[in-house]
Amino acid sequence: MCLRLMLIVMLISVLGACVSTPPPVALRSLSGPELYGRLCASCHGADGLGDGPVAPLIKGGVPDLTRIAARADGGAFPTEDVRRIVDGRSDRRAHGPRDMPVWGWRLHDVSNPDFAAERAQTDSMINRLVRHLQSIQRP
Repeated sequence: MCLRLMLIVMLISVLGACVSTPPPVALRSLSGPELYGRLCASCHGADGLGDGPVAPLIKGGVPDLTRIAARADGGAFPTEDVRRIVDGRSDRRAHGPRDMPVWGWRLHDVSNPDFAAERAQTDSMINRLVRHLQSIQRP
């Protein structure tokens, strides 16, 4: 029982850390490449090759984001799958723990009483980021 209570408290603490701070206003106006530079490059590298300065600390390695389409069935960029990974709706449990931040919640300002408008703003930022990822694909 004590272990269960401790796990619940830890889960609440982790979730609170993810959603309690609104995203900096500056992020809202950034382009896809700028968002990538701020949010992704430290792990995935400036060019998306998986060679960022933090990459050596990630146990399972960091994927090369320039080869997403090449790894996909049929070679087409899987836009919705990528969106779901970036915003946190999809994780790859078979690959181990999720080391990548869930940007859907990190970019969403839960203090905004207009949930629909905030969701649209968050979706817009994620769309810009996903379009950038699509633009850096190579064979």
